[in-house]
Order: sequence, then structure tokens, then C-alpha cells
Amino acid sequence: MSYQSLFMRSASVAAFGAAIGTAAFAASPEAGSVIGNQAVATYTNAAGDTITVTSNTVETIVQQVAGVTLTSDNTETIAPGGKAFLPHIITNEGNGADSFSLTAVEANTGTLNTSQLVFYPDANMDGVADSATPLNSTPVLAPGEQFGVVIEATVASNATGTDTITITATSALDGTELATNTDTLTISNGAIVELVKSMVADAASGGNPSIVDAGDTVTITLTYSSTGLAAANNYVVQDVLDGNLTYVPGSARWSDSATPLDDNNGSTVVDASNGSSETIAWDFDDAQTVNFNLSSVGSGRSGSVTFQAVVASTADAGIIPNTATQEVNGAAFPPSNTASINVDSTFRVAVADTAINSDLTINGAVASATDDDTAGNDVVLETGDVYQGGVIRQEFVLTNLSNQSDSLSLQVANVDFPDGTTFRFVGADGITPIVGSVGPLAVGASATVTLIATLPTDVTPTATTNYTAVISTISDASGVTDISTAEFSGEVLAAAVDLENDVVGSEGDGAAPTNGILPWVTTTTDPGQPVTYDMVVQNDGPVSDSYNLSLAQPLPTGWTYEFRDADGNVVTNTGTIPAGGSTTFQVVVTPPDDALPGDTLVDIALTSSVSGQGDRIVNQVTVNEIYDVQIIDDQTAQAAPGGIVEITHTVTNKGNVAITEGAINDSGLTNFSGAIFWDANGNGVIDPTEPVIDNFNDLTNGVSAGVNGLAPGDSITLIYRVQTPSTSTAGVTENGTITVATYLNGGSATDVHASDNAVEDRITIISGDMTLNKYQYIDANCDGTVGTFTKTRQDVDPGQCIRYLVEGENTGSSAADNVTIFDAAPAYTAITNCSNACGETTFPAGSTAAATSTNISSDHGTVLPGGFARLEFTVQVSN
Repeated sequence: MSYQSLFMRSASVAAFGAAIGTAAFAASPEAGSVIGNQAVATYTNAAGDTITVTSNTVETIVQQVAGVTLTSDNTETIAPGGKAFLPHIITNEGNGADSFSLTAVEANTGTLNTSQLVFYPDANMDGVADSATPLNSTPVLAPGEQFGVVIEATVASNATGTDTITITATSALDGTELATNTDTLTISNGAIVELVKSMVADAASGGNPSIVDAGDTVTITLTYSSTGLAAANNYVVQDVLDGNLTYVPGSARWSDSATPLDDNNGSTVVDASNGSSETIAWDFDDAQTVNFNLSSVGSGRSGSVTFQAVVASTADAGIIPNTATQEVNGAAFPPSNTASINVDSTFRVAVADTAINSDLTINGAVASATDDDTAGNDVVLETGDVYQGGVIRQEFVLTNLSNQSDSLSLQVANVDFPDGTTFRFVGADGITPIVGSVGPLAVGASATVTLIATLPTDVTPTATTNYTAVISTISDASGVTDISTAEFSGEVLAAAVDLENDVVGSEGDGAAPTNGILPWVTTTTDPGQPVTYDMVVQNDGPVSDSYNLSLAQPLPTGWTYEFRDADGNVVTNTGTIPAGGSTTFQVVVTPPDDALPGDTLVDIALTSSVSGQGDRIVNQVTVNEIYDVQIIDDQTAQAAPGGIVEITHTVTNKGNVAITEGAINDSGLTNFSGAIFWDANGNGVIDPTEPVIDNFNDLTNGVSAGVNGLAPGDSITLIYRVQTPSTSTAGVTENGTITVATYLNGGSATDVHASDNAVEDRITIISGDMTLNKYQYIDANCDGTVGTFTKTRQDVDPGQCIRYLVEGENTGSSAADNVTIFDAAPAYTAITNCSNACGETTFPAGSTAAATSTNISSDHGTVLPGGFARLEFTVQVSN
């Protein structure tokens, strides 16, 4: 039923005062939060009794919404051909994770003629780009998280005037949610010199103009052009060479003179002059800096200075950039473009018992800490004894011998370790598993990794071994490889530590982790409920030892575990156990609240802190199927003799299994009669096609196509229609109970929370009979836009508004006096008048309302039989 045209909205007097109750604005609700409540009304009947009635409950689900801010506008003055670096910070203002695309658009492309607008990351938000890798989107940001970028804007040499650039960050979740900044760039009208720098490999050295090798010679050209209206006097250029470039003495030349430039006569001594009597003073300071001073550069004139440099033999692969600076009469001008050469990549990697130098000699500064033989023979030898099922740890050193950073992956090939031996790599800390690759490693950098070989628990003890495995490291960038050897020559001893379940029968006795292929102990539990395993560990070795506690296999996402000692303290180690002694501890495993039904293995392991000896026990947690159906809420209603009252209830499947069968019954009525209808379309009224139901299997297609019932997490609306006899007298009361079965799905399952499987509705015969219903719709813009009221669940975004209608109807045969409706703002909301666009509305004429940010009430006086008392108001969801 739509109430949008039943009566005109008329703003009543409302006092928004101090917040009372618990419904004041709170922090913005997370996506998925449920907002809901009931309204209450009181009135006085003809007998003078004060009657209280409650409405149905309406619920609203908070949706994920996007939000973004962008900081801040920039203003810069630059010369034609110059560059501007414009920092900005993006903030995720939404209520869920999101990323943001980035665009930059010049307003008048013919003004500055911006040829390049590129975003670079500035993750530490210091206004300086962190890398030379362009981007067009932020990474995924958590709510409230920030990310910085720097825009590089390059203008053409003929740029003039002032122009603006609009920067936009747009949500990936919601492409309409965006934020903008405006950057302003202004071209100077004074003397202007454009400085262009280039670096090209010398073909005579065998180099390629675009790609160079270490040792190549590079020609560097600084080209200057005076494009201003006046000559540029006292023009100074300085160029600081990259550390990988070595200046070639005597290579400097000026385009305006055939005379070589002198590197050693100082920056103030004239080296040459041209036909216009313009002079140049050149200097190289022997510390990577070259500079020259031109007495004047006439308007419209241009020229260049060239010199050479050699790429260092140790230069890393990648781009070597250089930028020259310039000034006129002591005033700084924009720097040159960033010229660059690209040093070609060469790849070489090493895995050995020591680090390896670039010339393939041994670098003893980094060596294997577990190698028992001569360093530098490319073999890591372990000679110490190990027990059955024990661990052999062998440390290897990886070295990146490429001229660029690289990540290295690892492989192991078993040669003659016993069948059933497992291998894994851990990092330099000896603990953290290596997942994927090691690195990236800088040029020449080394990293240690440890190969952990775990022998089978049933390996035959032996005094003579010669186990080997081949270790390979592979360059991620190129695929080049290197190999080394892991060798074990120690003795395999009988197991010296025994881990058992501390229960009758000593489950887990011996070295076998499983009972055949089965877990030793299986314990059932509900989602969110911890399981505790009592364990005992026996040190059967010849000396005292302590053992690190862990799980050999990770638990599923969301599961947690901890180890506790006999005093209940959380521990990661058993503490020292004397030879022949034992100790106990507990393993507490907790599945998440939303854990699915099924079995999860708990592989409990301990390893000696000293020798690496260990044992394992595999137990199992079985998560139960949870059947949990809820019906809300108890209500009170009134009816006239022979009258009808319709009471709305919500049924929700709060378990993790679909409900396909289970009775839905009403009871308790004697002279009154009632029936339960399924409000299939959720409009809050009984339509002619909507059925009377008595079982979940009446809910057609509720689980999936062709499968009746109620799926996990879903809700339905029931309407309890009660009719009273015409012979009833005022004051007669009957209670009708709607019960949802606790034995479900053919009796194979039992509801775990039977306390919320029934509601009781109290129906009283009175001469003035009031029923109360509550409806809602979403006012997305909080501007008073009219919508269609409904009793069903709605989706709402933070910052949006919910419009409520509470309606009392006198269905009796006499007047209801002193009718008052009460309601309150639900959690995460506050009552609002939307800047006077959606204030409270009351009916009939003469009704009054009073509101705070948390509570509202309305007085409607006397409501005659067949009459209505209505209150409309709006709440806004916290943003």
C-alpha cells in the first residue's frame, strides 16, 4: 500500500534539543550493518483504561558506498618548455575498501599546450615522486586511508599565458563518486631561455643511441634557445653528472667556436667568443659538475655545448637521468628536461655456500652458517645427527650478479634423500616460509635462505648416510639459473621426542602423526566456539631440551589458535624439559563465527630449539551444522467485537544451512480465530494471491529455483490475521502464539536457539480499538523526496535518510482518547528535518509532535472509529 498521497505534509513545531537515549549520531556504520526498531502508541479507551500497542519492526541494511577527497590545488609559474611537479593526496572517505582512477585535463589546450600530464606515486606524501613508474589509479585503500601522487606537467616551447588543469579522482566502486582539484600554471613574460638536454651513445664506441652498455661513451648536448623578447644576459648553466657517468677530459665544445674549451681555467675565464662578441667561460670542477657562463644570448639566438662521458662499468641496468639548471642575471629559470640513457640489462645469479662477487670470486662476508665443510665449494654439508622425522636445516646464500635488481625463485630436486622427505625454504630469520620469490635483491646484494628437509617419521635409523639434493635459483626477470648442492652425512637416530594427546589411550603414541591416515582425536564444535586439546610431550633424548610449538599446516582463513601452558599462559615453546621428563600444554583452536559445516585438520607440531628434533600429531575439528530460525517481535493489538487485526512478524534464517521443512503454527486462540499469511511481495498487506502457510516448504523457490524454503541469511514477512467474535465484550483478551518449529528439515535438525522461535501477540477486545503499523522508504538525498512506504527490509547508504510512517487505526466501535505515538531513532541514526525539507508530519489536523535528535512523540487527541493517527519523521544514517 502506498501512503504517499493520503495527506499533505505539514511541518509541525519540533524542538531539536540535547540528545537523550542511545540513538544519537555514532560513527559511520560499516557496510552490512542492520538498522531497525519498533514504534509504540498509547491511548485511553472508553472504559478509561490506558492501552499500549506496538508496531511491527522495520529493518534497513547499510550498503557499501564510495567517498573520496582530493587535496589540494596548486599554483605555479613556469617557462615555456619547463616542467611543473604538482602534489596531491587522495583519501578514501567511503565505508569499504576502494581504489580510485586518476585523470588530469587541461582547460584550454591551446593556451599552455600541455603535451604531457603524468601521475607518479608519492606513497609517503612528501611531495616528491617515489618512482618513475606512471600510474593511472591508486592501489586499493581501506576506509580513511590516504595515498599521495605527483603530477608531472610539461609545456611546449611556445606556451603562453595562464591555464588550469583539472585533476579528478574517481571511485572504482562507484564511477559517479569523484573529487577534483584545480592546478594553475602561468608562463613568465620576461626573458626566457629554454634549455634542452640530450644524451646519446657514441656510435664509434659500438653503442646503440637508445640503449648503452657499461663502458660506452655518451655525448651530452646542452642546447639553449633564447625565446624571450629581450636578450638573456649573464646566462649560466650547470650540469651535475650522475655518479655512473665519468666526464671525458678535453671533450667540451661550443657550437659558436672551433676552439676547444679548457676544463681547468676556472668558471670566470673566457674560453672563446663568437662573431657577435658573445663569450663563454667553461669549467669542469673534477667532481661531476660542469658549468658554462655566456655573456649574453641574443633574442632569437640559440646554440649548444657538447661534451662526453663514459658509462661506469658498475652501472646498474635502467635509466640514468640527468637534468641541467639555468639562470639569467642570477634569477633561476626552469631546469632542462630530464635527459636519460638506458643501460642494457645483463643477468647472472648465484646460489652457493657463500656470497659471490661480480668477478665470480668468493665473498666471505656472507657465508652459510650451517656449512660443515670448506667454504666456497658450492656445497652445504650437514654432518650433525638427526632423529626420525627430524629436520635438517641447511643455509644457502643467493646473490644477484645482474646489473639490475631482480627477484630469485628457488627449486629443490631430491637426489637420494629418503622417499617421503619434504622440503621447504624459509627466509633469513630461519622461520618465515618463502612464498614466491626472494627479493627483489639490489645489484650485487645477497640474501640467505634455509632449506628445511623433514625426514619421514618412519625412516629407518642408520649410522651411514649420504643424502643429497640439488638447489636451483632462477632469475624472475630473465630465467637464468644457478645450482648448488645440499648434502647430509649425519646419522639418523631413533625418535627422541614424543608428542601425544593427553587422554586415556595415549592417542598419538609413537612417531606417527596420524592414526593410519585418520586424525587421532576428532572434536565437534559450533562456529565461534573454541576447541581445546590437552597435549603431553615426552623428552626421550639424552639431554634436556625445549621445543617450539606450531601448526605444521595453516588453518583456514579466519580460524585462530594458541598454545597455553599448565598455568593458562599463552606460549610458543614448551620450556626446558629434562632428559626423560615430560610436560603438558593445551592447543586452543577457534573457528570463525561464520565457519561452514565440515572437518578441519589440526596438525600440531613441535621442534627442538636446539637440534631440530620434532614430532607431530594430527587431530580434527568438526564444525556442526547450525540451524537457527528467529521470529520477531511480541506485539499487542486491539480489536472491536467482530473486528479483524493484522499483525506483522519477520522470520529470519540466522543459521548456516537452508531450512527446507519445518512447521509454522499458531496456537492459543479459543474464541478468536487466526491464520498465518506469507507476505510474498513484502508490501505489508495480504494480497488475494498470497497464501496461508504452515511450513517452510510453502515458501516457493525460497532456497533456489525449484527448491522451497528459506536460505541462510534470508528473511520473510508473515502477517497474522486474527478475527474476533461479534459477541465479544470489551476487556476480553486472548494471546495468540506463532511458533516456528525447533525440529527442522524433516526432524533431522534442531534449532540451536529455541528461545527466539515463538512470539506472543496479545489481542484485547475494546470499544476503541487501535492497531499500529510502521512503514519506511529511503530518501536518498535527504531532501524530502516522496517515496513508497513498505514494511520490508530496505538498503540504505551512509549519509542517506530513512522516512518512517507510524500509523494507528481505530478499528473499534467507540472513540480512542489521548492517542499518543512514541518512536526513537535507531542506532547509527539521528532524527533530522533535512534543513526544513523533511520535518515531522502529523494527522489529523491539530495533532502536535515534539522531537529531539533521538526521540519523537506525537499527540493526536481523540480518534473516532474508522479514523487514523499518523506520524511521519525522518532519520539520517551516520556518514
